[in-house]
Amino acid sequence: MGRIEFHNVTKRYPSGFNALKDVSLAFEEGSMWFLTGHSGAGKTTLLKLLLCVTPPTQGQIRVNDVNISQLNARNLRYYRQHLGTVFQDHNLLTARTVFDNVALPLRVHGMSERDLGKRVRAALTRVGLLQRESLLPTQLSVGEQQRVGIARAVVSRPKILLADEPTGNLDPELSRDIMALFQQFNQAGATVIVASHDRNLIRSMDKPVVELSHGEVAYGDAHAA
Repeated sequence: MGRIEFHNVTKRYPSGFNALKDVSLAFEEGSMWFLTGHSGAGKTTLLKLLLCVTPPTQGQIRVNDVNISQLNARNLRYYRQHLGTVFQDHNLLTARTVFDNVALPLRVHGMSERDLGKRVRAALTRVGLLQRESLLPTQLSVGEQQRVGIARAVVSRPKILLADEPTGNLDPELSRDIMALFQQFNQAGATVIVASHDRNLIRSMDKPVVELSHGEVAYGDAHAA
């Protein structure tokens, strides 16, 4: 799972606002790309459509040639197990340890505690926080908290990793560190999509870019679907 195609996708909210207008894009499995544009351009809506939080009003979104808006409940759960998500507000459980925060998606999917422990510690090692596993999120820096959020997103070894403004609260040096992590996951085979308004950071990564403006594709390195 990893090739993503938008075919003439429009998303109209009940208010009548068109968040996306006739968007057609295709991205190959194993690619890493950036989604940019002004506030309200449609970046977050595009990611929500991929998460199946909301369906498109018109058009199709296909992942490995499957129309994801037509998945039944069982197949939707399977699809979401292969998605990792990272947000600007990492939504960590402040009363739970770093370990328990990262373990949460594995427990939801019923993984045994023995296998879970190995998987969580491997994810924490990748983001450089293994020695912090017993701490609470409030005992960590902002950058460390974001890395916990990334570890939680990748602990299920997703095929697709979606990030919505993941560096919005970080200084430039920490932002580069976070992007280096995303690049590592991409090099390991994940398709990575990062929504960001930080054009300097995007330019420094030298990855394909799609720019949205008022719900339409203003510029895109990705192939048209």
